[in-house]
Amino acid sequence: MYVSPLTVLLAVGFLGTLLTFLSGRWARWTAVATTLALALLVVYLLTQFNLNDSSGYQFLEVNNWFTFAGLNGGSGISVDYAVGMDGISLPLVLLSAVVTLAAVVYHWEETDRPHAFFGLLLLVNAGVLGVFLSLDALLFFVFWEVVLIPMFFLIGGWGGARRHYAALKFFVYTHVASVVMFVSLLVMIFLAGWGTFDFVDLYGVQSLNQSALSSVTQVLLFASMLFGFGVKLPMVPFHTWLPDAHVEAPTGGSVLLAAVLLKMGGYGLIRIAMPLLPTGREVLTPLIFFFAFLSIVWGAYLSLAQRDLKRLVAYSSINHMGIVLLAIGLWTQIGIEAAVLLMFAHGLVSAMLFMVSGSMHHAYGTRDIPSVGGMSAFTPRLSTMVVMGSLASLGLPALVSFPAEFSAFFATWESLGYWVLIPLMALVITAAFYIWMLQRLSFGPPRGATPKTHDLPTPELAALAILGALVVLYGILPFLIAQYIPATLLFHLTCFPGGGGVCP
Repeated sequence: MYVSPLTVLLAVGFLGTLLTFLSGRWARWTAVATTLALALLVVYLLTQFNLNDSSGYQFLEVNNWFTFAGLNGGSGISVDYAVGMDGISLPLVLLSAVVTLAAVVYHWEETDRPHAFFGLLLLVNAGVLGVFLSLDALLFFVFWEVVLIPMFFLIGGWGGARRHYAALKFFVYTHVASVVMFVSLLVMIFLAGWGTFDFVDLYGVQSLNQSALSSVTQVLLFASMLFGFGVKLPMVPFHTWLPDAHVEAPTGGSVLLAAVLLKMGGYGLIRIAMPLLPTGREVLTPLIFFFAFLSIVWGAYLSLAQRDLKRLVAYSSINHMGIVLLAIGLWTQIGIEAAVLLMFAHGLVSAMLFMVSGSMHHAYGTRDIPSVGGMSAFTPRLSTMVVMGSLASLGLPALVSFPAEFSAFFATWESLGYWVLIPLMALVITAAFYIWMLQRLSFGPPRGATPKTHDLPTPELAALAILGALVVLYGILPFLIAQYIPATLLFHLTCFPGGGGVCP
């Protein structure tokens, strides 16, 4: 029986999680061994991925999980364990593996129930990998729900003073949204009579039967999925859970939340809602653009008013994910390429910035920006990482966000013309609040330092160095990750009548 490398990847993730929970004082070693193994497996997948194969998914494995028997002689419906990887999922799988490794290293000195803390971090990562690799709708939803539980406990168990409120708000918002998304998916499949949960089969069936669902039904279902995935993205006005969750979560929880959990929303739109409901997509595309522009502008505007560094980074994430939503809404090949590259870039940069905010709190006892100054003199290593993360987030050339944002703006100009001025103006605001923050923190008058102030300890420096190296590497040589995206891009998503976009 064929066992895909993707199954090995998932097995290592879940087995490592279990061993970490059982490892006691050896939990950190088990966690770092697991994340290193996952990172090496993903590197292996990168080397084995065929850039010339445009036939669909690679490393595909499909085995029957269980079957619902049909009533009155009907054919029933089969649920499969189906996993595969294409140019959309590969960058996000790499992102998840790298960021989780960095988060474990960052928390190397964690002493509060380390077996539970590291186990929950690894369980979040394992669930996210399952989401990005699943090719069956029911399996996709199972992994989607797996992610919510450990993140709820991470926020509630290791968070700040308002951790219980933030954890409950996170769970209620995201769980309600995921239920709406899944119910919409089930209604779509059963009303259309497609008889399968397999995404590959769904793309094929849908392409042959565009009229299986009425236009009104498609619009209603697409609106429901846009809400379900949009809450996770998050798009304004369904974003209010995010700042609270980020501010109260431990640093590792904020890192995984921003770097990979938010990407599940964008990935779900690309993988499910946009291709399977083309009429709904066409009718509601103006609504997508409205939410995207609103998120871009509102996220940037609110960032200007923040004193807490962690909250500033959280609101800037809303701004950046708004650009992702805009690129997805364009539904062109360059738009989807830009969206995937943006998600990858934002994952690295946001992880770096949340680690920086955690380290600032460790070093100065506060995240209040006006209370700290002259960081370059007191804590030069931390100051260096603050500068690098901030410049990467505002889109400085030679850092990872620049090629991603340039691609998104170019795609927007191609499709929408002068509407591109809205995200470009928001980009000016983004640059303004990051430069203003840097001027006060790193280069302003010395203040906030105490006898207990210290520079980055070795674990935190190592974690930030991993992310910083990738931010520079993929900024200077973006093709190293961008080359994978078009290889199988949109083969199953747009190569059918009415699908839109440009087929490879």
